[in-house]
Amino acid sequence: MISLNREKNLVDDYVVFDLETTGFDPKTARIIEIGALKYRNNELVEELSILVNPECSIPDVITMLTGIDDELVKDAVTIKEALPKFIAFIEDLPLVAHNSNFDLSFIEENINRLALPMITNTNIDTVYLARKYIKGVYNHKLETLKNYFHLTYSSHRSIEDCLTTNHVYQYCKNRALVKN
Repeated sequence: MISLNREKNLVDDYVVFDLETTGFDPKTARIIEIGALKYRNNELVEELSILVNPECSIPDVITMLTGIDDELVKDAVTIKEALPKFIAFIEDLPLVAHNSNFDLSFIEENINRLALPMITNTNIDTVYLARKYIKGVYNHKLETLKNYFHLTYSSHRSIEDCLTTNHVYQYCKNRALVKN
């Protein structure tokens, strides 16, 4: 099982990642997009963006939300090829995600399904950080925080959500440094 131990230190070298999926249950839904941004000393150094053919039909509600449809992924790699690329990309760096339990549950399910070695990266959940350091919002969903910061990224696409997540992470990290 992927360690859900939270990284206690807010680090300068990390990977922000986000998934788009066909649903909410990692046992039955499939990954359709993986996005990851690698930061060294808080600077973006590398990007990974992979559309994934889920080998099933993408529900209309997911297409409406993400813009990803069956046609877009018909010639894309399958998770069998995409997941090892993601695992190689993240190295042993801490993972930053918004609601990391959700994304990590899909990673773990697919690692098990493909009989790959389990990752052991620590993770930083920006939902937790946002609840601690961002007051005055009615919820801490990524879309709400994107609007709160007046960010112009689109939503429900992996790389764009990674950029929003990184903004939230950096804001919270700076707030934490001021408090200490």
